[in-house]
Amino acid sequence: MGGVYTVVTQEGETVKCYPRGKLKSNGALFIGDIVNIAVDKEGIIESVEPRKTQLVRPYVSNMDCIVIVLAPLPKPDMMLVDKLIIGAAENGIVPIICVNKADMEGADKVAEEVASDYKDEADILVISTQTNQGIPELMDKIKGKYVCLAGQSAVGKSSLINCILGSDKQLTGDLSKKGDRGKNTTRHIEIITLADGTKIADTCGFNKLELPLFEPSRLSTYYAEFDEYADKCKFRGCNHYKESDCAVKRAVEEGKIAKSRYDRYIALFSHIESRWNRRYD
Repeated sequence: MGGVYTVVTQEGETVKCYPRGKLKSNGALFIGDIVNIAVDKEGIIESVEPRKTQLVRPYVSNMDCIVIVLAPLPKPDMMLVDKLIIGAAENGIVPIICVNKADMEGADKVAEEVASDYKDEADILVISTQTNQGIPELMDKIKGKYVCLAGQSAVGKSSLINCILGSDKQLTGDLSKKGDRGKNTTRHIEIITLADGTKIADTCGFNKLELPLFEPSRLSTYYAEFDEYADKCKFRGCNHYKESDCAVKRAVEEGKIAKSRYDRYIALFSHIESRWNRRYD
């Protein structure tokens, strides 16, 4: 159920507010929402203005850009990256991928894989919060924007904010020993405003993202590497899935398109198709 929210007014004051009525439901309020409040003995959130953009899980809205943070450890979840980029594109949000921990062994390999898979989908930066590598370039790209940080736990999102702030405001954590899975050290979502007007939402580490519901045939439009071959498919409107004589599938077999990326596309297509077919259930 909805709890207590901190609302920043147009005058710059912070007010602790409770949601009214239906706004108490989970998912009714997103971090970044523009809300209308009433203040008597306590602040009450009365209503929410229409959202410009939004992501679900994490529930954040009105952002201009999403910074997807990866690292050599924990092992990168490329399916999550695919979902984040597709979700961003669906909402008109600009994606940036940051390969963090550039000073760690294995970072070069991760950076190469990311560049191979996403060079046509997002700006890619290799950064280190220990050496400040790539941080000025990142700050140039997000200056004055409202930005959401996203990625698995323990990839260094909180350390990145510490680096940007030059402080230890955010609690940072290490990898848990079991399965190299990251401990979630961010207990809530906070919007941090910098002196230049940049706003950063630090989201909890997560392993799932709920994609918007859309027709499965649209999925291939988010895979730019398919474009070169799609016109050569036998069937017009080929989904590059179960169709025969598919030029995209041939390109995968010939090593022109990364098989790992295509395999994730097939898994996503099957999932989206299943959701689409059940949309009226």
